[in-house]
Amino acid sequence: FAACSFVIPRPPVSTWAPQRALARGSSRDAPVSRQSFIAGSQLLLPFAASIVGLLGAEAVKQLNEGSALKDLIKKYTNITVVDAPEGMPPNPPTDGVYWYIKEPDVYRRVLVQGDLGLGESYMDGQWESNDLEAFVFEMLKLEGVKKDLGLLGLPLLSSAIVGSISWLLFPTNLSASGAKQNIAKHYDISMKLYEQMLGPTMQYSGAYYHAPNMTLEQAQIAKMRLVAEKLDLKPGMKVLELGCGFSALADLMATEYGVEVTGVTLSEDQHAYAKKHFKNPLVDIRLQDYRSMTGQKFDRIYSVGIFEHIGRNCYETYFEKCQELLKDDGIMVIHSIGFCRSGQWNHGGWMNTYIFPGAELPTMSHFTQNFQEKWHLEDWQSFGVSYAKTLRAWKDNLNNWKGLEEFDERFRRMWEYYLMCCAASFQARRTKLWQLVYTKYPSKRQDDCHHIRQPLLRAEPATATRWNREIT
Repeated sequence: FAACSFVIPRPPVSTWAPQRALARGSSRDAPVSRQSFIAGSQLLLPFAASIVGLLGAEAVKQLNEGSALKDLIKKYTNITVVDAPEGMPPNPPTDGVYWYIKEPDVYRRVLVQGDLGLGESYMDGQWESNDLEAFVFEMLKLEGVKKDLGLLGLPLLSSAIVGSISWLLFPTNLSASGAKQNIAKHYDISMKLYEQMLGPTMQYSGAYYHAPNMTLEQAQIAKMRLVAEKLDLKPGMKVLELGCGFSALADLMATEYGVEVTGVTLSEDQHAYAKKHFKNPLVDIRLQDYRSMTGQKFDRIYSVGIFEHIGRNCYETYFEKCQELLKDDGIMVIHSIGFCRSGQWNHGGWMNTYIFPGAELPTMSHFTQNFQEKWHLEDWQSFGVSYAKTLRAWKDNLNNWKGLEEFDERFRRMWEYYLMCCAASFQARRTKLWQLVYTKYPSKRQDDCHHIRQPLLRAEPATATRWNREIT
């Protein structure tokens, strides 16, 4: 019943995006050094999934009233389940977490499809909750106790196996064109939506709420400066941003630190927005796959929010490309969401199906693989609860969808469910927000990166810029 994705412990799709032209400009596929393949015991997974699915389906046929799921919820969570054909009352209780079931088919959908069934049934209006984030927070408690379902839990395992196998057989991130389509399905849907949700900083990643009573804008600018300070920027440096988003961070670094920033993105909307709103002679934003970057060395490299889209099968490619592009005495920063559980990623889950196709979250172990031997880890910071606060602020910015009337009810429910699922997962520390600082190994640097442990949020520049204006 995971909020984001169910994983298969070792060992062993249609999307919601509006049908707009995803290939307004074709990209040549960049060569990738690693390929996806299935070997050994993984060959048995499709057969195991079929057998497990058939056994579980027969068991679920015997379930009509959802008693097994209700018992599990009652035993392990603080959720009160209410069969409510008329829906949630106009003034629901505020003391506690209530799950109002409008259609009994919800129980079957959850037992058979797990988080996919739970999310889709919410999009279809089959259930409500008086506190959506708190409900998901409680449901996450069931991740480790599904064995209590016995045979009724078999379809969950089957669907997770199928979701993982489909990606192992048909990954969509190995080519530049496939990666670009994955990005377009999320980031190229509506600039109007993103402008309202994200606010003036146009930062679509977790903010840094390091002090009490911070606004979203203050926390986002704090995050931007946190990245800049960890890079130890000096005027005239050449900096590369991988996955540059709407280009606000590149603009801040160029404006406040006097560095030249090259940013690459696969999102056509982000590229067009950056060209229009963040014109800066020191910033060069390109519509380009990072894997095709060649022929230039940079003093600093950083990424904020791209690593989640790289794919575990391409992590080595990512680090090798950064090794090629970074100067020997350079610094690299990765700002990424992380995940707490190991195992194969299920690409058939709700979040991959409707929100982030092709995305996979790294675990700590992914940063200890053999290719890490070429890197020296200088620092690792975690502040995931700040992301939960960010997501709540984004939902508040939607302002009950005023001014966004073009989005239908199903899309609105999907989008709010996405935001609150993620907020719950960050609040539970199931998903993380990490910043990792690297230097190359071996390196020409003469000392450690002591600047990281010095006060990271320096005083604002003496001269006014767009990033230190008075914030109201």
